[in-house]
Amino acid sequence: MPRVIRLGDPTEHGGAVVQTSAPNFKVNGVAVARKGDRCSCPREGHQDCVIIEGDEHFKVGGVRIAFEGHKTSCGATLTATVASFGTR
Repeated sequence: MPRVIRLGDPTEHGGAVVQTSAPNFKVNGVAVARKGDRCSCPREGHQDCVIIEGDEHFKVGGVRIAFEGHKTSCGATLTATVASFGTR
């Protein structure tokens, strides 16, 4: 199973997830990120990016949860810092 993206997880452009709209849904104590959540990007012209992908099978409040490999609006790929989600 892909690894879930959480608040603070990095992007391949050197940015990170900076805001989550699901602060009460946590994995290992950190809020998960969903499609539409904000991320930072240090590259010129890439400010105010958001997560544009999420898994159709995993939703919180009807909004798709982001997993490793999903993209942001600036084209960066998200990288998870948690080992697993929902597996043993």
